[in-house]
Amino acid sequence: MQAPNQVAPRRPTLQKDPITVVVLKATDPVEYEFPGQRKKKVFLATVATSNQVFQVKVLNIKLKKEFKQKNVITMSGYIRYKNVLEINERSVVQRAPDGQRIEVPNDLWIRAKTPPKIRDLCQEDPGNLPTIVSGLFLLQKKKDNKKTTVYVIQDDTGTMEVVGSEICYGIKCAEGDTVRLFCFYLKKIKEKLKLTSGKYSFMEVVKRNGHKQQPRSVTFKLDIAVNNSPLNPSSGVNCIVKVENINEE
Repeated sequence: MQAPNQVAPRRPTLQKDPITVVVLKATDPVEYEFPGQRKKKVFLATVATSNQVFQVKVLNIKLKKEFKQKNVITMSGYIRYKNVLEINERSVVQRAPDGQRIEVPNDLWIRAKTPPKIRDLCQEDPGNLPTIVSGLFLLQKKKDNKKTTVYVIQDDTGTMEVVGSEICYGIKCAEGDTVRLFCFYLKKIKEKLKLTSGKYSFMEVVKRNGHKQQPRSVTFKLDIAVNNSPLNPSSGVNCIVKVENINEE
């Protein structure tokens, strides 16, 4: 098993050795359809050892039942980049033997289950980045550039820039709207912490100036990037994205 204090890889690397974790939470799936490929669903999970929390991007929807809260599971053949893990079709995820437990400190449970606050994101250790961020935020303003849109989001603790490209470029929204971010990456860009979109990032307006959006489940035809990297987008192609009640269990 990989030692908890082992130095995290600087680039996404395949981890063959198994790691046993307890599931703290998981989101509902988001469905993507790429040209010439079958539909694919992705969901996010937060898992932990006794002293470390990992964020998991799961590309194999068949494993959803394994990522039920408090399940103890063993994962191998996953891709790791610091504290972000990716489970794909080649990865192996199994329930740990009955009776095996992982004692997770209360502060880790609270951290995992509490919606992210911008103040806390701004204080993240750059050595642990990138970090996956999902949640609801108020839109302060936005600016469309040639290839990216910069959204300034806020909550009751501060403000932060969100850099959206491809599927997250030019989202129709205005000051005062409430937006939902799914699978954005907290990174340090030019000495400043920002959220950036990636291959499986999604952004939607859930409330316009105090009015809820209906329906909550919707299908979009958009441009999205395709790249073998688990973290970064590149060239754009057409795709379909279906949102399925992005709530946390």
